[in-house]
Amino acid sequence: MGTMIAGFTLNKLLMLGLGVIAVGFILKKLFKLAIAVLIIAALVYYGLPLIHTTISTIP
Repeated sequence: MGTMIAGFTLNKLLMLGLGVIAVGFILKKLFKLAIAVLIIAALVYYGLPLIHTTISTIP
């Protein structure tokens, strides 16, 4: 049956550890993606009116 640690076998503990690592990796990637989307949205929101006024003032 395997070694029991706190009611879990060694195989279950290994799978639980790998699951936690996988979830952490996915959340880290999603957090970086969310920051990138926010930066792009801010650039578009503030950059386009600035470019529009700059171009419209050129004779």
